[in-house]
Amino acid sequence: MRTKSLRTIFAACVAAALVSSPVFAQETAPTEETARVMGVSMEAEVTDIDYETREVSLRGPGGNIVTITAGDHIARLEDIAVGDTIVTTYIASLEGELREPTEEELANPWMEVEGAAKAPEGTEPGAIVGRVIRAVCTIEGMNRLLGTVMVKDPRGKYHVIGDVEPEKMEGVVLGATLVLVYTEAMAITLEKKPAAE
Repeated sequence: MRTKSLRTIFAACVAAALVSSPVFAQETAPTEETARVMGVSMEAEVTDIDYETREVSLRGPGGNIVTITAGDHIARLEDIAVGDTIVTTYIASLEGELREPTEEELANPWMEVEGAAKAPEGTEPGAIVGRVIRAVCTIEGMNRLLGTVMVKDPRGKYHVIGDVEPEKMEGVVLGATLVLVYTEAMAITLEKKPAAE
């Protein structure tokens, strides 16, 4: 139940960021649009906590242990104890438009908006962190057999996008402009384990 409400908070934050920030406004109709969404949710057991450094060690479903640093967005870390179960949900989406960028996008080809929300007082500890990136990229390589497209972002970094259908690459040439919007979020909540009987 708690995870669902944090997802709702994130969806509202992302929607607000997209609506209130003019850099995400569409000024031209896209010629080609693609979108994909991924979501993963898992439980992990807290195996160790260092309240001073805010490092939390988590044992995942496969038995692997990962140590993360709980940022300031995680309120009331002192309420979390070894043996508690943490629920983590990671959501990401990628949307691309094969088109010429707007004047505003050319003036600011890399735009990143970050946000965080804490669980309200009186509820279980939890937080959600997210960001939205809009980038004007160029297509630097394509492999129709492997279904991959390599793009270069405005910072000069290269990224490979996989699982691209061959028909989406038809008529696309190297050097074409692709305006990408990447959205990601991680929700972390705490579910207390019921007392053993």
